[in-house]
Amino acid sequence: SLNIQIPTCSTEGSKRPAAREKACWSTHQREMHRSSIAGTSVSERKFAEKLTILNERGQGILTRVYNIKKACMDPSTRPSCLAEKQLEAAIKHINRRFPNVDTKDKAHLTAISSFQKDILTALPNYYYTFVGVMEFKDITSELVTSLATSQFHLDISLNYDLTKSLLDLCALFVSMMILVGQIEDRRAMIGLYSIAHETQRGSSDSNFPRLAQMIVDYEHPVRKMAEEFIPLSKLILQATMSLCKVFVRRNLPAEQLRTQNVLSVSANPQMMLSPTLSNELPCEFLSLETMHRWILLGFLLCSNQLSHPGASDLWKLALQDGYAVSLYRDEVLAIHSVYEKLLSDSKDKSDRKRVSDVNESLNVALLHAGPLHRDRRKHLTSALKELFLLVTDSPGLLGPKCITVLTALTLACDEVKWLFKHTAMNAPKGKHKPVPDDYVDPWLHELLFYIISLKSFMRKNHRIIQTYYLRFMGGFDAQLMRDVVMRIQVCPEDESLIMTSFVDTLARLQGKETDDRAEFDFQALRLDWFRLQVLTSVNKAALSLKDREHGDLAPAMNTVVVHSKMADSFEELLVETCDLSFLCFFYRQFEGEFNKCLKNTSQVRYIIAYPLCCSEFMNSTTPYCPEERINIGDRCVNTINHFLELIAKEVKTVVGVVCAERLQIDEQLIPSKAVGHYLHDHPNKGKQKSKAPPVLVEPGKESKRKTLTGTMAKDSNLHKLVDICYSVNCFQNITAWDHTFVPREYLVSHLEDLFIKNVFSMLHYSSELQEISRPSEVLMRIQSFMASLRLLELHIHIDMTRVLTAVLLQETQLLDSKGDSTITSTYTSWYTSVLLKRVSSGGVCFSKTRHCFVSRKALLMKAEEYTDIRELEALAEIIGPYGVRFLGEKLMEQISGQVKEIKKLVKANQDTLLALHTNRDKPDIFNEVLRKLRNTDDLLARTVIVGILMAFRKLTLQALHSVLCYRIPFMLSSIEDFKSNLLDRSSQVANNMASSAGIMCDVDPLLVNAMRAHCDKSKEDYDIWKLFLAFVGVTLPELALKTESNFIPNFEGHENNAHCLAIAVNALAGAIFGYYGPEHQRDMMKEFLVFTSSRIMTLAKETEKEKDAPKAREAIYVLLDLFVSESPFLTRDLLEGCFPYSLIRDAYNFLYKKQPTSRSKTRDTETPF
Repeated sequence: SLNIQIPTCSTEGSKRPAAREKACWSTHQREMHRSSIAGTSVSERKFAEKLTILNERGQGILTRVYNIKKACMDPSTRPSCLAEKQLEAAIKHINRRFPNVDTKDKAHLTAISSFQKDILTALPNYYYTFVGVMEFKDITSELVTSLATSQFHLDISLNYDLTKSLLDLCALFVSMMILVGQIEDRRAMIGLYSIAHETQRGSSDSNFPRLAQMIVDYEHPVRKMAEEFIPLSKLILQATMSLCKVFVRRNLPAEQLRTQNVLSVSANPQMMLSPTLSNELPCEFLSLETMHRWILLGFLLCSNQLSHPGASDLWKLALQDGYAVSLYRDEVLAIHSVYEKLLSDSKDKSDRKRVSDVNESLNVALLHAGPLHRDRRKHLTSALKELFLLVTDSPGLLGPKCITVLTALTLACDEVKWLFKHTAMNAPKGKHKPVPDDYVDPWLHELLFYIISLKSFMRKNHRIIQTYYLRFMGGFDAQLMRDVVMRIQVCPEDESLIMTSFVDTLARLQGKETDDRAEFDFQALRLDWFRLQVLTSVNKAALSLKDREHGDLAPAMNTVVVHSKMADSFEELLVETCDLSFLCFFYRQFEGEFNKCLKNTSQVRYIIAYPLCCSEFMNSTTPYCPEERINIGDRCVNTINHFLELIAKEVKTVVGVVCAERLQIDEQLIPSKAVGHYLHDHPNKGKQKSKAPPVLVEPGKESKRKTLTGTMAKDSNLHKLVDICYSVNCFQNITAWDHTFVPREYLVSHLEDLFIKNVFSMLHYSSELQEISRPSEVLMRIQSFMASLRLLELHIHIDMTRVLTAVLLQETQLLDSKGDSTITSTYTSWYTSVLLKRVSSGGVCFSKTRHCFVSRKALLMKAEEYTDIRELEALAEIIGPYGVRFLGEKLMEQISGQVKEIKKLVKANQDTLLALHTNRDKPDIFNEVLRKLRNTDDLLARTVIVGILMAFRKLTLQALHSVLCYRIPFMLSSIEDFKSNLLDRSSQVANNMASSAGIMCDVDPLLVNAMRAHCDKSKEDYDIWKLFLAFVGVTLPELALKTESNFIPNFEGHENNAHCLAIAVNALAGAIFGYYGPEHQRDMMKEFLVFTSSRIMTLAKETEKEKDAPKAREAIYVLLDLFVSESPFLTRDLLEGCFPYSLIRDAYNFLYKKQPTSRSKTRDTETPF
């Protein structure tokens, strides 16, 4: 139930509260009304207007009474003054002495004065709502008495509006008085307010005596109403008995509905385009639930008339339909116990004998009502599905068959309400117990779906219905009314004027074209027909509807009224006949059914019906109780949002399962899985099996099925995904309370979350073991997952490219939208902190021929599995240009750290290096100063690390370039053309753009940015970096003394990665001296080449027979050649001028013809490719 807080109103001053003036008539007005009745004609009494207004006002008062009851039942919304402990004694005294409460009794009522302000603030609306109930009761009694004294003839098939209004009024009155009797705090609220009012103003409220008497009289409301309405029972019986024919005809079991083709349009193809015509057209879609309520609540007012012929049969038929009757919204009455108590307390013996009929009807209802309604719901589901398929295929059928569709919708909504109200109430005790399965409908979701779908389709094509019935009214109806009026011989003046207006109104529609802007309003016509019913239903009227000679008038006008509603108030007609807003008040059951549907694979395709039903919640509001509009609106919006979120989460779950299954199948095809099959098919006969072989799964085995049981889980997941996507895709948006919901948009965020979560898990990263999947494997998993997500586009209109792009773009950044780590940050951390760290520690060699790092020792991780061309291209495709740039920036941070330490080493040896550079042509002095040089190994090691990092940087740029050549060839060619034709080749803008596209530059722009922190463009700084080159050139010959400097021809690299010195020196020189101008880059490298060549030439003078002879002299010669080949500033001509190229050629010849070391002597051997 909704927690409606009844707003309070001010009681200050002598002015009466506005709520009181709206809720009731004053005593003076009521007396004037009574005096005006005598001596007036039927037309002057305005019965039609009074019934219309009284029903509307009564609905508002009933809503307020309902909200008072709910508020008093909930401790959080109950008036605070009723829960005060200091007022408990006073409230008990008021309840015991009500209504004769002595306000001067200080022993019990003194505490009220201290809470007077709170009482007068919290209780006025409650009090004046009860006053409104009292006034409504008096006016209803007077109006029904006037109708009875005027001797009206009531028949639902003739004067439909008059009979319906009276039955609505009676049912409204009964419901209101029963609900008032169920409010336990009614005496306390009325008594507290009256005492507080009298204390403040000196006198009690003028309405209190009558109101208090009504509360006392209606302590047992059913018995009191039956006594008061005894004089009016014949009129109510007449109206109720007129329902007999319609109720029996409509209350058919499913088998009869099926055999009689009541709801089938295709059963008679010849009549498919013929309109539905009937002498009782308004009764065709009259709610069966409404008639059931009219009958049972009506007989509470005229139970003394059950002995009337046929009354008992109709009464028992209604009692056998179920054990619950709706009072209002979710307030349900156990009708059998009410009748049992009413009849057993009756003084009439015949009434007491009917108690057995009540018990017998209860047993029939417990035994047969559940199965009957279950079968009827099942039949209505298939009937609505057939109608929906027909009208969607041929929307033009909505014109002639709109009545049939409305009839089916009305019956379906009645069945839904019957099920909910009976499951909300515990079954009464009887001889039989109801079967629980009869009240659990697994096909309810489908029924709701087709109700909503048909209503939505009818709203969408309302223009077809309006055009059809406007032409029908201007043609057939106009001619029919003209003929009916012409046949009337005697007609009073008032009736003649009304019928003439009918004919004129219909005649004006002949030949009139309609367009989208045309508006029609036939309310005046319908009100005139209501007035005419009043005039022609009075006893001894000159023109009577029940006379045979005027028998065509009522069917004709009832048909015209129905057609007019189709033309100008179709939405109101839908609300009147097939509204589902009552589900708002059965929220727990409604939410439970939604959860059942979400778990039911066969019914999940209809899940969207539940948020669509919520969009109708606002239809339950009334302008006479505006304060509940916000509460119902909030529930409407929040429920739709909640349901759509759960649907999106379910789609996310099912998609995740389907993608995981697809990924598992695709992983069986990766190359590493083939090794197991190969070893299984080619066992090693020389070795015994030490353990059981692993279980191998043959790829494609899941597609081999003899029965469906083997793969039922995968099939059911796929079917569920298709069905739930169909449901979400059925309706583009849901509009409720000025909010618009787009179901498909709810999927976007959840699919993004699913993709982000699964993409990161595909790394299989272990921070403890420092293990991570190869980029090619991760790329395969991502592509498999994306292929599965792409399947959604076959079943739902959603831009999956946007989802995938958004997620993959986040993975190229440092953090995703939730602030978690991404693939880029994880791979960057792993490559820089784990892989490259192991390279610098030894055992891994950078191979120029293989374009990767190769492990030369038995390590847990093979570097070539993560750095070869295929893996780095996969990495570049995953992290993209943004990720490669981020990886480069992290590499530059490490290079910057090494450069900082190198600069410290140079400064520490600055004087020595300066002396070496000055005396490079004086061997004796040079050798003496050379002995003073310190930290040479540290310098070489750090420079090698810089070279390793720059080598990896080049590999990533090459991989990115090859990926972009395939992905964006035209854009890449434009970037290359722009860079190659730029006049200023050293422009950082062009270099940055080219580097981001993987295009090699003479100087890496990221390295240039990183070196800015170590260069201040001063003369001292310039000299330091100049000495750095000298430091490297001086220490190079020392590498020849180390066996780790051996050259590996297959790798084109040195065992200790000394060849990376060439990469490091050229990169650092280009970046550092670029600040001073391009000419300095060339000059410094030329000077470095000359100085280094002279130092390496000293190695040629030493013979191999000497004890300290260099062991890797040829490898250092090759290293000198690499300095030139890796440099964009040096050429072979410069090298030839400084160093004999014959020595380099002989060195290459010697190294490539040298026999490799035997595997038995060392484990530091070359691994097979």
